Amino acid sequence: MSAISWMPRTYGKVIQRRIPKKMSATSYFHKGISRLHAEELLMRARDDGTFLLRDSESLAGAYVLCLLYQSRVHQYRILPDQDGRLFVQSEGNVEAVRFNNIEDLIQGYLVRGDQNGLVCGLRKPVPTDRPEAVEAESDEEEILDGFCIPTAPYLPEEVPSGTDRHVSKTFKYGFLSNFARLDLSCCDGEFVDGIKKYIDSGMEKDASLYRAGDDMMPEFQQLLEIAGKGLQRELDVFLLKLSLCKDLLTQDEDDRSRHSGLTMNGVAMTYISFLADKLQNCHSHVLKLEEKAHEVVKQLPDSSYDYLDSDEMRELTGALQQMPSPMSSLSIPLSSFEVRSSKAGKFTSKVTLNVDIRQGRFYAVKPSKDFLDSSNTFTHDRILQLVKSTSDNSRLDVIIEGKKKTSYMFENAHARENFCLQIRHMKSLHSKEEKVDQISVFIGTWNMGKSAPDHTLKHWLKCNGEGKSLDRTLSRIPHDIYVIGTQESALNDKDWVNTLKASLKATLMVDVEMLEMCNLWGIRVVVLINPQHRHCISHVQKSSVKTGIANALGNKGASAVSFQFNGTSICFINAHLTSGDERLHRRNQNFRDILKGLSLGPKSFEGFDVSHKFHHVFFFGDLNYRIVEKVDVVLKRAEDRDIPFLLDRDQLRKTQFDKDAFFNFNESEINFMPTYRLYRGKPGYKYDWKKVKKTGERINVPSWCDRVLWHSYPGTFIENNAYGSVENLLNSDHRPVFASFTVGIASQFVQSQAMLTENSSIRILFNRIEAQVRTCVRQHFILEFYSSCLSDIICCESNVKFKESKSSFYCCPEWHADQLPQLRPMFGDRDYLEEQHILIAVRGCDDDDESYGECVVSLKDQFSPDFQCFECVLTHNGEETGKLRGEMRVSMGGKYRVGKSRKTYEIVALDTEYQDPEDIHPSTPREGRHQPVSMSSSVGIQLPSNGHSSPARQTRYSSDEVLLRLGQESSSPEPVWPLNPTNGRQSASPRRKPIMGQSVLQASASQRQVMPVVSTSQLPANIRPSESVPSCLSGVGVSPPVVMPRPAELGRKHDIKVDTPPPPLPKKQRPTSSDKNYDGLAKPASVQEWLTGLGLEEYIVLFLKSGWDSISRLPNLTAPDLLRMGIQNPAHWNRMITSIQEINFT
Repeated sequence: MSAISWMPRTYGKVIQRRIPKKMSATSYFHKGISRLHAEELLMRARDDGTFLLRDSESLAGAYVLCLLYQSRVHQYRILPDQDGRLFVQSEGNVEAVRFNNIEDLIQGYLVRGDQNGLVCGLRKPVPTDRPEAVEAESDEEEILDGFCIPTAPYLPEEVPSGTDRHVSKTFKYGFLSNFARLDLSCCDGEFVDGIKKYIDSGMEKDASLYRAGDDMMPEFQQLLEIAGKGLQRELDVFLLKLSLCKDLLTQDEDDRSRHSGLTMNGVAMTYISFLADKLQNCHSHVLKLEEKAHEVVKQLPDSSYDYLDSDEMRELTGALQQMPSPMSSLSIPLSSFEVRSSKAGKFTSKVTLNVDIRQGRFYAVKPSKDFLDSSNTFTHDRILQLVKSTSDNSRLDVIIEGKKKTSYMFENAHARENFCLQIRHMKSLHSKEEKVDQISVFIGTWNMGKSAPDHTLKHWLKCNGEGKSLDRTLSRIPHDIYVIGTQESALNDKDWVNTLKASLKATLMVDVEMLEMCNLWGIRVVVLINPQHRHCISHVQKSSVKTGIANALGNKGASAVSFQFNGTSICFINAHLTSGDERLHRRNQNFRDILKGLSLGPKSFEGFDVSHKFHHVFFFGDLNYRIVEKVDVVLKRAEDRDIPFLLDRDQLRKTQFDKDAFFNFNESEINFMPTYRLYRGKPGYKYDWKKVKKTGERINVPSWCDRVLWHSYPGTFIENNAYGSVENLLNSDHRPVFASFTVGIASQFVQSQAMLTENSSIRILFNRIEAQVRTCVRQHFILEFYSSCLSDIICCESNVKFKESKSSFYCCPEWHADQLPQLRPMFGDRDYLEEQHILIAVRGCDDDDESYGECVVSLKDQFSPDFQCFECVLTHNGEETGKLRGEMRVSMGGKYRVGKSRKTYEIVALDTEYQDPEDIHPSTPREGRHQPVSMSSSVGIQLPSNGHSSPARQTRYSSDEVLLRLGQESSSPEPVWPLNPTNGRQSASPRRKPIMGQSVLQASASQRQVMPVVSTSQLPANIRPSESVPSCLSGVGVSPPVVMPRPAELGRKHDIKVDTPPPPLPKKQRPTSSDKNYDGLAKPASVQEWLTGLGLEEYIVLFLKSGWDSISRLPNLTAPDLLRMGIQNPAHWNRMITSIQEINFT
């Protein structure tokens, strides 16, 4: 018997027979908790000798004994031997003492005291938090909901004779316990109701008849008849087909059979006998048909050279010709946008922009010219770039090949966004490229409430409803992938898939095929794809995790499907988490258990959670996070549609803010009403907030239980286009939720001879890495590097030095260049490598071999002759465990050519990313390489752009020029540090005049330590640029991670070279609006000017995308608002909030 299967069974027996004088394992064994949580519990206890036991994360079936001594946690791994006996792993050749079970082992070490070979004796266990007992009652109540017998906590084993009612109840609870463990996901609702009815009343009726001498068991026969409805129908069809096959082989008309199926009408027989006779009938017909086929084959002459003449062939072809298939072409209406075009800097001329996605054309028609010609008709391939203005969210610049840039002013930001989406869809649909570089993904989640749909699904599948919906044009375009997750599913698998296919066919005229399905009880996820993409999909996997009572029942948990689409890996997780507003901690633990427990992804990434295994992870379902507020207040605010008020009290938002769960996951803005709990069958939003159960009343505050979130690798493109709910499906107490995404697809690598020659010179180099790990364990660490572009897992040497930490709960190891490996990619194509990522794991060097955190680094912006700074947050199994920062670059052997690939989604850019040649004067010196604005993954990656000199203002554009401006990289070496403005090149833009709200910078500038700025030519000969300490490595503290600018960006617009958190400003030095010097300052005219003045221009895009596009809205800005935007640096929060308090908005 293996150790893995032996230990849980032995553990269960030990707990039942353990005598009281020994300590029970339930007092110290914390099943399923993480390393970080275990250390936090021990540090909270503070006393030396405090200990607990947890599962090992690196070896299945093993334990880890955690012991606190002198404010440090010491860990000892407990392993099973070949006989299943347990021992503590020791160093050297010391013979370990073996024990029969885990309780004997702990008891033995307790008896030894300090002479146990550990750092100190085991003295005080950390008791376990066992909420399962309380939560199990509620979970069991949900499982057994619908049965007519009350819940009883205890039934005596011995009852007086003659009390049949007690015996019947005992049997019922036994059957109910069995029923709770059945996987009924593949069964229809009628059969499930039939089982419930039989347990509730049918069993007693059959028992009464049996005692009276009737052994026919009519109630059980009725249950079997319900179960065999489909089988009876299939058998009748099968017998009919057998008869047709016999007629095909029969030449004599008199011998042709006439099929007549068996029926129970007028026959006194049980259903079991009827079914047995029908099966016997099928058996005899099959044997007779086989015998007939043998006779025909024996008599068949050799007809190798016999052919039908032309008339016979035409007659046969006409008879076999199938009916014509229905029209499968898309019916996409023409879209019109009323805009104003720019003339002499003013938007005065009215223009109608028409987008014909089906024909792949775009028209710009003026009222004075109502006919179309080459001057106002543009095909999709001539549209080179759409540039969004960040200063005005209604303005858009359109760049057409061979024409001057044209600026348009739309009615609002929503109209501009729809126009950009339609142009991008048009270019994608008509692209002549063989490789798919973007796909559209539909995600739907719905708790069906064990009730089949009572209305059409078309509004749900077309993303038309409340909230952020697709417009009438985009909703007519089918998605490439449909992912539908349901909870408490009503229909069986076959019927549900057929319903979805029929709905898509009727709504969008699209035929889809099922890629994969995964079921866990009623938690079902179905993935449907466009058949034309089937050849692009590989590595299809599915998995499920149970998080119900004791993580053993599947009434709660998750089902997931993952696959690879060309070079991009995607995972879809449909979850149903623990219910109840008071069980927030359990829900968060469900999330971590699901991330850790799903068996998906490449085998080389085992030991990591799914968020580190896939480029994109979508987590959706009935997550059961509630609104924490009195029900009467919520009902009143819901009636007033005060969504911001309700969102501020949403548990999921607070959980993300506190980093307790869904850390680094994104969710689009919610603009729809709470989706739970509503009256069934009643339109509108009438909330059924009082649920009457057998145990009493339960208050269900209206909440957004049904959500869609996602997590993406850095440097990947993903954009949310729709997020809302539909109101027409009323059969459940939940409303269905939809979401639509555009996902960038990395190309699959194709080897060529040129790439083999280039491969020999390409290296991924690291200059220095520092980690900040949340742990109290004193040990050394190593780094492991994982990537699909590497042939194997690469490890570095153990660290030698540690940075001093300001907290005892942090350990800060560091590695220098001579300790870090040079990574050699398997292939040398730059376009391929730019889409690759490196997963870096921090592991302990001691015996535990557990991961202390992982992060992912993109190679996209690392192609440079100089080292580039990077910084990442370390996470492990959904928990933040620290951060990692350092320097790296991809060495091309001196050949830093520009990547050739251009993605379809790059058609849309922001003016902060795109450098217009018209805006650069010929005499102006060229600035350094322009870097992309840091954006959250909800928007997608942004491409670097370069400024170029323009000889004339009347610039006409070609596709090559736009590609060059968006992707060109200077081949000349750039210095690691920015040039000194006094000694080097002068900035092309003048210094901005100070404005209100900048005193937080001015007052703290004298307290900051600014690194001297010199060019590489001014450095001493014995000092290389790589040996200097960059600003991003100028000290590792315990402050939260910040997004560091690249060296080429530092000091480009401001004198402040290092973006370190400013120290708190004394109140007496803080300027007020009454100061004379401050009164003379101007109020910032826009959000862009305000952020630029604070040195935080990297957040401009986030503010505009989140709707904070007006300076008048800033007084209402709070720290939770900043977190929801994706800004996670508290120092930047402080800078913004302080600035807002100082600005006079009146």
